[in-house]
This record gives sequence, structure tokens and C-alpha cells, in this order.
Amino acid sequence: MYGMGLAASAVVLMLAIGLFGSAVADARGLKTGFIDNSLFTSPDASIRNTWLGRAAEDGADIIRINVSWKEIATSQPASPTDPADPAYDFSSLDRAIESANARGLSVMLTVLKAPPFAEGNNRPHGVRPGAWKPDPHAYGQFAQALAARYSGSFMGLPQVKYFEAWNEPNVTLYLAPQWSGRRMFAPDRYRQLLNAFYSGIKAAQPGATVIGGAVSPFGDPRTDPLDPRNPRIRPLAFLRDVFCLDRKLKGTSCPSKPHLDVLSQHPINFTNPPSYSAVSPDDVEVADFHNVRRVLRAAERTHHVLPGGSHGLWATEFWWFTRPPVRSGIPVNKQARWVEQSMYMLWKQGASAIVNFNLQDPAGPFPPGSPSGVFFHDGRKKPSYTSFRFPFVTHRRSKDRVGVWGMAPESGTLKVQARAKKGWRTLDTLPAHEGSIFKPTIRLRGKASLRGSIGATHSLVWQQR
Repeated sequence: MYGMGLAASAVVLMLAIGLFGSAVADARGLKTGFIDNSLFTSPDASIRNTWLGRAAEDGADIIRINVSWKEIATSQPASPTDPADPAYDFSSLDRAIESANARGLSVMLTVLKAPPFAEGNNRPHGVRPGAWKPDPHAYGQFAQALAARYSGSFMGLPQVKYFEAWNEPNVTLYLAPQWSGRRMFAPDRYRQLLNAFYSGIKAAQPGATVIGGAVSPFGDPRTDPLDPRNPRIRPLAFLRDVFCLDRKLKGTSCPSKPHLDVLSQHPINFTNPPSYSAVSPDDVEVADFHNVRRVLRAAERTHHVLPGGSHGLWATEFWWFTRPPVRSGIPVNKQARWVEQSMYMLWKQGASAIVNFNLQDPAGPFPPGSPSGVFFHDGRKKPSYTSFRFPFVTHRRSKDRVGVWGMAPESGTLKVQARAKKGWRTLDTLPAHEGSIFKPTIRLRGKASLRGSIGATHSLVWQQR
């Protein structure tokens, strides 16, 4: 692996991902996608279409678009569940969804930012507009209008099947207040928002997938926030409260059970490798993603989530800044390795979809931009373009066996190859289908430089010891 001793990294991977039931994980595929609002919703059709096309070329199944409720609801609608109400301006979103659909991409809409008529009174100075005590009832009505508009039977517009309730609701920046005195306020308000959103989406599209959570990876102690102007609740503490669970994941009294089809989380590491575990047990980086799954399964076990049965788990945002273009980022080759390693680790821990933030690096200066794309701003591909499209990861299982994991970028015969003195030697072959997960075990002693190959398409080289 990149950036650490290979023997140590193999142990880390076995500890971090080998403890979770492979029977569950092995049955799943993995959706991949990008979020990049400035490109995907650009008013310039050439920009929008070019970059949606590049997302599709890099193997994306899904794109995530943040929908600003306040920008669509330009005034208070007279018929808030009617997508044709003149108070609504969906034109920009219509164009983005039509462009994505034309390139075979599914769309996930993340809906946040309440309009003034749906915010609480007396928003404090310093709280971002749209975040202050949003009205759950109005949010549900807007959700119904949104799902009706993109039901596939309205004005010839394409269908959207994936809807996510809010963004990072454990952060004051998006949902305020987080606390009311010593009591957590945001989880209860979020549960109300989520349930209203679920009801609204399902009223218009019973078969749509409603995604809840979208929780930021980090929080603060109540008494000592990192930024006193932006208190955050730690993600697992937030989720436990949403699901009415105590610290031991036992059920507590619940005013209303949360409704969702999929739980989402943002496992973001900033500069740490994917194998790094967060300092706080209630924060979530890539290696901690299984803890989100534990909370979800506890909610299912205690019947504290509806509908009953098993629910999906998605990572709807992960990323690293790169150097270049910013000094504080990680080298682009390391980003490429960590992207594919994260895809493996998240999949193994239960994720069935992952979304990278962004597709293209924005123009500087940084901040406020986020140079975490698989393309530089000038359009050149980073090495992570390849690792996202054709992830290929190995880890040692024993002295003479190595596990291989990856996802096929196209259909054909997959060759698992080792670098030889003259070219590449094929160690194993198996049929592969575009977008499918492959996970053979090969015989291998000692060190090797390994790669996957399908026709003329090759993965990056993975260093195995």
C-alpha cells in the first residue's frame, strides 16, 4: 500500500475490514458517483454536458446534486405540493437532471436550506440563512412537489429515484441550533424533518429511495467546540439520538421513529490514510464506517427505524485535497491509492454506494474551493481518475495467499498480473462484467507489484508484500 509499510498495512486492513461478515458484503455491488454542483448545474450547457460526460466516462453510476430549497421556492407557494406552483423555479434543476439522464447517470437530490417563510423566528446573527429551525411540515410539502416533478410523468421530465434529506445536520452551518442549553436539539428536529421528507417523497413516488443521515464526520465536546460560532454534535452521538438509542445501543423512549430506506454518512479523512481511525469513538473516518452500520443495525433490532427490515448504507461524500494545487493536500499518487483503498474498505464495511467530492478541482485560491477532484482545474486527469474507474487493491491472507478486490471498468477477461523482468506475468484470470466486483484469492509468496488488466485497460499498480 501507498504511504505505510506493506506488512503493517495488511494487518491494518485485516483488522479494519476482516472482522465484518463477508457473506453480507460479498452479495453487494457498489454504486459510485460524484458531487460537483458548480459543474452539474452550470447554466452553460457545454460545461454541464462535458463534465457529466466525464463523470460517466470515469465509471460513475450516480451524481449527487445539492438542491437549495430556498432558491427554488422564490416566494411562499399557494399550493406547496404542486410542482407547477408559480412560486417554484425548477428550471436550473430541470436542465441538470435532463443532462444527467441523457448520459445514463442516475441522480440523487440532497435537499437543504429552508426559505425564509419556512425558518424559525429570530434567527441569530451569524447563523447561515436556511439553517435556523426549518419547518418540517413545509419541508415535507416541498419534498412531495420535488418527487412529483421528477416522477417520470410530469412535463416529460426524467425520473429521479434517490432523495436525501438535508446535509450534515450535526453541524450548525446546516442545521441550527445544535443544542438547547445542555440538551441536544438538532437530532430531534432532524428526525422531524426526515419523517416529513419521507412522507412527502413517498406520497408522490412510493418506489423512490429516501436517504437519511448525511452526517458530517466530526463533532465537538459540548463545552469546548472547535469553533464556538459553529458547534457540532459528534456523528455517532447524533445518529444514536435520531434513532432513540443509548450509548450501549439499547432502545430508549422515542417520540417518533425515523423513516428512511438508506442511511448515509460522510466518512472524510482530510489528510489521514483510510486505515486511520478517528480519535473520538463517536467520530467517523473511513476505517470507522462499520460503527455507523452498528447503529443502523441496532435501530433495526430495536424496531426504532421504519419501514422494518434491512436498510442500505451509503457514503455520500468522501475526499482528500491534493498537492498540487494546495500545499496542505496530499500528493496526487497518494490520493489515487487512498481512493481505491477507501472504496474497498467502505464496501467491506457495508457501503453499497460511495460519492467523491468533487469531480474537477475548482479554480483557486484555496480555500474556499475544494481541490479534491479526479481532474485538475485545467482538465488533466489525476491518477485518481484511474483508481476510481478501475479500483484494484490486494492484501495478504497468509504466507502464500493474497486477496484481490476491485471493480471492473468494462466487460471482458480480467487478468491479475505481477510485474516480471520482462513485462507482466498473469497469475489468474476470470470473467468480469462492467461495474461488477471481483474478489479472487491468488497464490503469491513475497513481494510483488500487482495490477488488474482487462483488454487494453489497466489499473494502477498495487505494491504487495
